[in-house]
Order: sequence, then structure tokens, then C-alpha cells
Amino acid sequence: MFERPRGTNDWGPEEMAKRRFVESRFIQLAESFGFREVSTPAFESLDLFTAKSGPGIVKELYAFKDQGGRDLALRPEFTASILRFYVSSLRSRPKPLKLYTSGNAFRYEEPQRGRYREFSQLNAEIIGGAALPSDAEALALAIGTMRAIGLKQVKARIGNIGILRSYLPFPPADQGVVLHSLDKRNFPMLEAELARLGRRDLASPLRKVIELSGDASVLDDAAKILGAAAKEGLAYLRDLAGLLDDYGIRRSDYAFDMGVVRGLDYYTGMVFEIDSPNLGAEKQVGGGGAYRLAEVFGGEAVAQTGFALGLDRLVMSAEAERTIEPPRPLDAYVVPVGDGSRKKAIQILTSLRAAGLGADIDLIGRGPSKNLDYANAISARFVVILGERELKQGRATLREMANGVQREIAIEDLVDAVRDA
Repeated sequence: MFERPRGTNDWGPEEMAKRRFVESRFIQLAESFGFREVSTPAFESLDLFTAKSGPGIVKELYAFKDQGGRDLALRPEFTASILRFYVSSLRSRPKPLKLYTSGNAFRYEEPQRGRYREFSQLNAEIIGGAALPSDAEALALAIGTMRAIGLKQVKARIGNIGILRSYLPFPPADQGVVLHSLDKRNFPMLEAELARLGRRDLASPLRKVIELSGDASVLDDAAKILGAAAKEGLAYLRDLAGLLDDYGIRRSDYAFDMGVVRGLDYYTGMVFEIDSPNLGAEKQVGGGGAYRLAEVFGGEAVAQTGFALGLDRLVMSAEAERTIEPPRPLDAYVVPVGDGSRKKAIQILTSLRAAGLGADIDLIGRGPSKNLDYANAISARFVVILGERELKQGRATLREMANGVQREIAIEDLVDAVRDA
């Protein structure tokens, strides 16, 4: 027997029904927001990902050479592919572009609960919109997706990496190292880097400010620590809170968290991470923010904001809060009794399906008793039994599985009887 690769999953029908429930809620909401679906390749040039995240990303990728010797990698997320697609083919379209996608991504990392080497993401990007309303729209969709799934425990943690960039008096490369150490809470690294840059005095205020988290009052606390350099970025977050109010986002659904750094060089402004507290230690289900990537990939400068949510963890959250709706049951299971009734049984089956009902038919040739057992096992609502006697009369036996009540009914009335029950 072959085993599946480490860090991957097989999803059975019950699990897939849960995953489709969550995914469908995101898609319905995204399209109601005016987002439109795109799709990109599962593998790209390795250079695309190193241009976005630096050469250190390679050890986290499934990177390989194809038979032509080209360096490729399975996508670790969607943003790079979508921005590559935008620069090559979509940038002449009217702005803003509001795009979403869903699918599998791949990272070579240590598997753990809710984190796999092959995983599924729900992704949304806004390209070419004004920064503030686009950030609010992205946050409203991310938080709204969790509410659409039925989750009651939702917490977005919102920061602004632009505040820290304005405060740090260093070139972008040095800023990146400092921000990375803050993101990882690697304080020995922070101290060492600031010492190298001759600014040990910044260590204390930086450590204090990234501990600030809570309601809008933390913005005042951050202003006292960081001074005038933070004024513009903090005002931006206050304006963002006003827009979230207008969207009907409850203040309890988010907090301002100055420790949300997302220490990647392409993030430029508002950044956020979103949690489902019912998951405990693995509570983070997604994140995103404002970034600049189009110019890195050869396009003109344009504002971009977006996010990704982990489908696997969203399903775990929905299971924990018992919000997943059961899949639609099979409406009718058709049982032909005797070879002479099979042709008419298939015609009945086809008419049920044409009416938009879920219908199946015995494919083995079981007897009526075993077919009833099977119909019960698959939770069919009705069984349609068609024997030669019923066929001669133009009738069939319709059995309601929930209560065992059965009655004979004219074949032409079957569709209405099943649909209206």
C-alpha cells in the first residue's frame, strides 16, 4: 500500500462538504463586494518568489528544475502570481481591479495541526484603489467572511507598518532586518542590529510600542512613545476605524495591535492578522495588508491591498463553533425491481435530475430490502420503487425514509411529490 506524502491530506465526502461550505460563503460574499475570480498556475518561475520575498524563501518552497533546466516552484501563496498576472496582462483594465481566487498552495515546512505542506487558501486583492477605502474594503471582506461562515469568535489585529518605517531612520534594507526581528520577537537580534546601526536607544521604545494592543486609546499611547514620526500613520488608523464603523464592523471584532509587523519588505502601510480564538494556540487564520509589488515585477507603481485566509483553519473554526450547515441530502433513490423496469426507472431518474433534484439509482441489482438499507445509509429523503406491476399501471411506490410511510403515485406526479415534500 502507498501512503500519502507527509503534510498532505485526503479529504472524504464529509470533509469536502465542510470545505465547500466555507469556500462557498467566501465566494458569495466576495462576488457581492464586486470581486471577480481569477486563476493562476500552480507553479511559477522560482525567480518570481525570490523577487518578492528574497532568496531565503527557497528553503521553504517546493523548488525544482523542469526537463528544460528551468527553475520552478510550486506556489506558496497567491499574491505573487496575481501581481505577475496583473503586470503582464491586466494593468490596462479599469481600476480598481478587485480579484479573488481559491485553491491549493505548497510550503515545505514542519506539519502541525491546521498547517500542512499542501494547504488551501482564500485570497482577495484590490489593485489600483485609493489606500484608505481599499484597506477598509479588504478588512470588511475578511471579517465578513468569518461572520458569513457563522463564527462568533472573530478578532482582527490591525497595525500599520508604515508607522515603524517612518520611525526607523535607516535605509530600506536595514529597516527590513529590524522589522523582521520585531516580527519574530527576536530581541537579541534586534539589539544586535540596532547596535550595528549605532542606535541602541531605539530598542526600548520599539519594544514598548509593539506590546500595545487594544482599542483606539492605544494609538494615543503609541504617539507618546514614537512622537511626530508616527502622527500620519496613527491618524490613518483612526480614519480606518471610522470607515469600519460605516461598514457595520463591530469594535469588538478588531483591535489595534502595534505588534502586527508582518516583517516582509513589500508591506508598506496597514497590516492585519485575523484570529479565531476558539482554536487556541493555532488561532490565526489569515492576514494581509497594503503592499507594493507591481513595480518589483516590472509594472508601474500602484496601490495594492489584500489578504489570504487559510481554508483548513477556517473549517476547524466552523467545526469548533458548530456552524457548518449539513450538506443537501439526496432527494430520491430509484429502485428498479426486475430488468423490465430499468429503462423506465432511468427515465424517472433523468426527470428528477432535470428538475434540479438530487437523484441516484441502484447500480448493483440489489433486492428491495437491501436497497432500502442502502438508501437509509446515504440519507436519501425518498425511495422510488418501480416494479413491473407498478409499471403496467403507470405508477410507482414513493417511500418517505424519515417515517417509513409509502404510497403509490402516478409517475408523472413523482417530480412534484418529491420537490414539494
